[in-house]
Amino acid sequence: MSRKVLLFVILAYLLGLPGISTAQDTVFAGRKNKIGFTTGSGFQYIGQLIGGNSHAIALHTTYYYRVTFYQLQYYCALSRKHNFDIDLLFQPQYNLTKYKQFDTVTNFMHAHEFGLNAGVLIRKNIALDTWSFYLCLSTGPHYASGTPHRQANGFLFSNSLFAGVNLKLYKSLYADFHTGIRHISNAKFKYPNGGINAITINEGLMVVL
Repeated sequence: MSRKVLLFVILAYLLGLPGISTAQDTVFAGRKNKIGFTTGSGFQYIGQLIGGNSHAIALHTTYYYRVTFYQLQYYCALSRKHNFDIDLLFQPQYNLTKYKQFDTVTNFMHAHEFGLNAGVLIRKNIALDTWSFYLCLSTGPHYASGTPHRQANGFLFSNSLFAGVNLKLYKSLYADFHTGIRHISNAKFKYPNGGINAITINEGLMVVL
């Protein structure tokens, strides 16, 4: 048997093994659409999240801006290659906020945000469809009814970079956890435009359709 024929036989055998074929490796068994819901928090230092004054994990800011996220998520697969895929992600959301400047004695102000983020998500699938890691960059228009003095309220852009994991719970149901950084500002449409930054942590569920 020639080397070429032997190589062809070995390759054909490997491609026929369960879990090695392209069909087995395709993320979420080749299904294109997913929907989900997440909730979480955005904060400047870890003490805001746990109810203390710890600045062990913190951004260097002069303001307090705590946001609670309520986000719907729709994913549409754009490209697939073995254990990787690229999704287009849409995140309509309604968020509650409270804020103040550190150097003031006023009470916390309360406000809300709503808007839509759209982004590109790159995913690496692990152990067939049991769990996967992803990285996402998104942006989109938002409205904020109130903000710290450094940032004009009203129309804003929300820009986010986050990394996360999906873990299979049951059939097409997955847990979703991600953390990252968010920046909101208005691209100099209105002053002041100092921007507001936050560390973000979200958790939720995702269903593969």
